[in-house]
Amino acid sequence: MASLLIMLRLIRLPQLLILLLVATACVTDRDAVLLGVQPDHAGYVPAAIAILPCQAWPAGARFMELPLTSAKDQDVQALCGAFDQAVLKAFDGQPYMRGFSPKFVAQNLEAAGQKDALTKLPQLFAHGPDACDGCATIPDYFERGLAPRPELRAWLADVSRAVRNADAVLLPFVAYAYEKRLNDRGLHVAMRAVGVSLLLVDTGRGELLWAGGREASVPNQRLEAAKVHVELPLPPWEAVGERLYTEQLWRDFPGRQIY
Repeated sequence: MASLLIMLRLIRLPQLLILLLVATACVTDRDAVLLGVQPDHAGYVPAAIAILPCQAWPAGARFMELPLTSAKDQDVQALCGAFDQAVLKAFDGQPYMRGFSPKFVAQNLEAAGQKDALTKLPQLFAHGPDACDGCATIPDYFERGLAPRPELRAWLADVSRAVRNADAVLLPFVAYAYEKRLNDRGLHVAMRAVGVSLLLVDTGRGELLWAGGREASVPNQRLEAAKVHVELPLPPWEAVGERLYTEQLWRDFPGRQIY
């Protein structure tokens, strides 16, 4: 203790501040949950993946940095349908990515007497004492607040048993979808934006294996010169989807081959 005090006396205040900033930065980088393969699971390729149908990110699982959804329910459902198709297409022609389709998963869950398993996700993901309110991303929220929950691990084990002992589940979410209009000094903008997320989760231990995500927006813009304003139409949701479902969404997915 005495030697530590002597060392602190020898360090000038600016140097001490720099050391503290470096130490804090190191902790932040180490603790961050990023997209891609998670550090403890590099090189692991699941033998069988149960692909769940897309859902809107549960309203009860909000965190600080997540944009609000203002899209209509039917629009979010349509976005989820397009996301489901994009996920299935990503598995085509991939010899090391063995996935059971959402339809197959639903059939097997029903046969196992767990027809309502998929509707339990919003409750399993809801805020609790362990929730990560300050998290910045969905992978962060999952790894810090959800993965330790015994209820979620029990649910994953049930899904695995029902779907041919799949050793991982793939959870696609429409994280948010919103539209807005603004006037930027005479430039009228009508924009739609969507964020999607993919979580690959181990069914044995409930750990996050890999995470993917992408955000996109499409604006319609017009310089308003006339005195009579005609409302600028919003771009179609499909135009946003074209920017979302790219190869970048699957970066570093376990076993994925890029041809």
